[in-house]
Amino acid sequence: MLRRLGVILAAAAVIAAFLVVGKHRADRRMAEELAAVEAAVEEDDIHLDLPALEPETWVRQYRPEASAGGYTLVLYRRRVPMIIDMNGRIVHVWPKVRAVGRARLGRNGRLAVIGTDNLIKEYDWDGNLVWFYRLANDDDFPHHDLIILKNGNYLVLARDRENHTGYLQEVDRKGRVVWSWRSIDHMADFATWDLERKDPTHFNSIHELPENRWFDGGDDRFRPGNILVSARHLNTIFIIDKRTGDVVWQWSKDLDYQHEASMIEKGRLGEGLILVFNNGTTGTNGYRHTLVQAIDPTRGEIDWEYGSPYFFSSVAGTAQALPGDNVAITSSHGGRIFEITPEGEIVWEWVPPYLPMRAQRVPADFCPQLAALPPQEEVDVRPSGDARPYVDVDLYRFALSEEDMTREIDGLPRQLLRNNAECRDVLVPPGATMWVEFGIDEKRLRDRWVEARFVMTVSDQGSAPEILLDRRLTPESESPWRGRSIPLGRFAYQTVELCVATEAEGDLEDPLTVVAWGNPLILSPVQHPVVEITQDVLTEQERKLREQQLKALGYVN
Repeated sequence: MLRRLGVILAAAAVIAAFLVVGKHRADRRMAEELAAVEAAVEEDDIHLDLPALEPETWVRQYRPEASAGGYTLVLYRRRVPMIIDMNGRIVHVWPKVRAVGRARLGRNGRLAVIGTDNLIKEYDWDGNLVWFYRLANDDDFPHHDLIILKNGNYLVLARDRENHTGYLQEVDRKGRVVWSWRSIDHMADFATWDLERKDPTHFNSIHELPENRWFDGGDDRFRPGNILVSARHLNTIFIIDKRTGDVVWQWSKDLDYQHEASMIEKGRLGEGLILVFNNGTTGTNGYRHTLVQAIDPTRGEIDWEYGSPYFFSSVAGTAQALPGDNVAITSSHGGRIFEITPEGEIVWEWVPPYLPMRAQRVPADFCPQLAALPPQEEVDVRPSGDARPYVDVDLYRFALSEEDMTREIDGLPRQLLRNNAECRDVLVPPGATMWVEFGIDEKRLRDRWVEARFVMTVSDQGSAPEILLDRRLTPESESPWRGRSIPLGRFAYQTVELCVATEAEGDLEDPLTVVAWGNPLILSPVQHPVVEITQDVLTEQERKLREQQLKALGYVN
C-alpha cells in the first residue's frame, strides 16, 4: 500500500514538474511574442516633447462647482495616451504607446488601444504590453473603436477588405473569436444601404447596453449586453441582439454622418436615452451645425438636443454622459473638448494645440491607480482676453477635410481646392489671419504657356464683394506658386462669404487644369494658438497605415 502511494506521489510530482516547465515555456514564448510585437513598431520622438509642455494653458475655462470633475484620458498629438486632471495637468502618460484614434482605460488601470500596427493591444499602468490580438485575415483591419465588455472580453470594430463592409468580433483573453457579426449578412435590414458606395457602412462606434428601464419594463430589444452600433454611411444607429444576431432597433431620422451612440446609464438624468453626436456634415442640421441629441428609443423622439452657432465638427466627435447629469463633448475637428450642464452651459473647456480625438472622462476613483493619487487642487479658470465663445475650427475652414485634395506642387504636398471657382460661408474667429496659396502647377504645364488671374473676395452680410487678392501669373513670374497672408480681424464673430475665382488662357486645350488654389487656411492665435500637428511627424509605418485606412474608409481618393 505504501509502495503504491509512493508511486502515485512520484507520478504526481513528475506531472507537476512537467506542468511547471510547460507554463514556464508558455510564459517565455508569450514574453518573446510581446517583445517582438513592440520591436516591430517604428519609434518616434514625440514623447520627448512631453516634459516641455505647459498643458494647464490648454484649459480655456473651468468652473469646479458646476463640473462633474474627474480625469480625462486624451491622446497627445492624437497618438500618445495621457491622463489629465481638470486643470489640464498631466497626471499619467504612456510615453511609448501609440494609438490610432481610440484608447480605453479599464477599471483595472489597463489601457486598450488600436495600435499603429493594426493590432489590438493592452498595456498595464506602467506601459508594458501584456496582451495583443491580430485579426485572422491580414487584409482586414480594426478601426475607430474597441470596447471592454462586462465579461472581460474585447469587442472590436473591423473592416472586410474583400467586400468593403464592417464587422464585429468578440475576442476572449486567449485570442479566440467567441462571437462575430457581419454587416454583409444584414444588408436587407437597412433601407439606407447604398450598393454603389465603396464603403457602404463605415461603422465608427460600438457600445454595450447597460441595465436600463426599457428592459426592466419588458422590452427585450434593450437587453443589457446587446450591442449599439453607429454606421456613418448608413446615417443609422442600430442595436444587435447579442443572442440571435438580429437587428432589433434602429434610428435614422435626420442623422447626418453621426458618431458615438451610447445609452445613458441608470441613475443619471435621462437614463435609457440614447446619446448621439450628430455631425451634420452634409447640412441636415443646417449649414455647418453639429447637434448632440438624446433619443428616446421607445417613443421614437428626440428628448433633448444641444447645439450652438459656434459648435461644428464635420467628422469624428463624441458625447459622453457624466455623473451629475453633465455631458462631455469632443468636437474633434472643432479643436476642443468641453463639458456642458443640462442647461447647455459650458463649465469646462480644453483646447490643445492640435485637433483632439475621442476623449474618455472617468471619475477620480475609476481605477486603483487613479484613486491612489492625491486629491486634485482645483482652480477656477475663466477665458482670458476675448471672453466671447470659442469658435470651432471647422466653422472657419474654407473647404472641409473631405472637400479638398492633396497634390504635389513645387516639390511639396499641397492641400488644394477641387475647383478653381468656389465660395464658402465662414464664421470668422477673433484675431484671424488667412494664409492662401495659389499659382501655376509647372509640373503639369510641361513647358507650355499659360497666363492666369487669381481673385479672392469677401462679402459681409450682403454687402458688395471686397477684393482681398488680385494677381496675374505666368511661367515667367518670379514665383509661379505664391502665398499671401491676409488679416481678417475686423470680421471677428461675423459670417462672411469668401470666394475664389480664376481666369486662364494659353496654348492648352483647358488652361485651368494647370492652375490651382490652395485651401485657404484661417488661423486664430487668440483661440487656437498653434496649427494642428501635420503628418510630417508620422513614422513611415504610421504614414502608410493612415493612408491605407483613409483610402479604404473612403476619406481620400
